[in-house]
Amino acid sequence: MPVLTSAVTKGFELPTVSKKFRLEDFKRGDEKTIHTDYEAAAREGLPAPVAIGPQVAALTFRQLRLCFGEHWLTGGKWNLTFRRPVLVTDFCVARGVVTQTEKLTDSVRIYCDVWIENQKGEKVIAGTASGLIPL
Repeated sequence: MPVLTSAVTKGFELPTVSKKFRLEDFKRGDEKTIHTDYEAAAREGLPAPVAIGPQVAALTFRQLRLCFGEHWLTGGKWNLTFRRPVLVTDFCVARGVVTQTEKLTDSVRIYCDVWIENQKGEKVIAGTASGLIPL
């Protein structure tokens, strides 16, 4: 059952989804890249390997699936901007808020601002999303 209903109002905060990333989340065999190896990351001037962006953005996908249920898969839209790197040891939280609702013929489209914060409170991914809830 989706968290959001057709009666949701502007300002409703979406439930959060969080994850503490680990290097093992990004390893593929014995591959040594800036995503999987500390030495490779250091050669590029990075303090640690960088998480793979779509795997981090998946936190928002999970959040929206929770909010819209199966309707996220059939009518969901999102537009995300990757603002800064996420290190493979970061703790990230997907957050969001309803910004608008639009009544359609047989459903309501719910618009949201969504973002992912790291453990420092920095927005590492930000954007908008919308989904349909049947009437």
